[in-house]
Amino acid sequence: MVTLVRLLVVVALNAVPIWGFTQDEWSPGTTLALYWIQGAVGIPVTAALILMHRRMTRKRGHYKGGPTGASVNGKTVVAGTFLQGFLWMAIPFVVAHGIFLAFLLGAVWKDAEGGLNFDDLRLGATLLLNVMAFGFAVDTFQLAQRPFAWIRQRSEALMQRTMVIHMVIIFGMGAAALAKKDAATFFNVFLAFKFLTDVGSELPQWDPKEPPAPLRWLAQRAGKAKAGEEDFDAYWKRISKEQKEGFEDDEQVMTAAQVERR
Repeated sequence: MVTLVRLLVVVALNAVPIWGFTQDEWSPGTTLALYWIQGAVGIPVTAALILMHRRMTRKRGHYKGGPTGASVNGKTVVAGTFLQGFLWMAIPFVVAHGIFLAFLLGAVWKDAEGGLNFDDLRLGATLLLNVMAFGFAVDTFQLAQRPFAWIRQRSEALMQRTMVIHMVIIFGMGAAALAKKDAATFFNVFLAFKFLTDVGSELPQWDPKEPPAPLRWLAQRAGKAKAGEEDFDAYWKRISKEQKEGFEDDEQVMTAAQVERR
């Protein structure tokens, strides 16, 4: 039931800019600004979910940060928390997007047909923030029973969405030089791609037991393994096994004393 509601939230989040651009004739600049707002607001929302989930569950995955670069007994030392790693990745990206978008709207699209319309942006932001608030309430439902994999997927989905929007902002500068019809076609393709990306992030992750045939074919064309070396199939299974073991370790519950020593 919760998964279905989440899908509806994703559909609603995408429906706002899609409706505005295709039906209410919002400009590309307004649409991109609205997506940036979604990403910027998504950071504190996701951070709050991570923090709440960590306090409720004490899952080990929350206390695995990024590598410090130091080495002890041949192993890389890991410090920090999952939340810190998320913020260090998400905030610089969104800030960079904001600067780039500000240049796009203030220089390339300034006073142009594709520029920013504040009235449309205000309407879109109001609708978007209301949907995000409802989505946050849905995410907090039964939060203590959710696995660490769920919160990891939620943060990865935000980063994936941010990367998609970043690429569109870059190529949007090229679209600004196109004719109106061509620019509209470009943004229609983006809106559809963004929608499919968001829906895909809510679906179960693909976990094949055997390497996909195209990858196996490419590996075979790249060269055969020498005697004593593992072939591509063996490499795939080893990496999959190590990843699965790491995910299982993330789901272990730490005691209060272990958390305090972190």
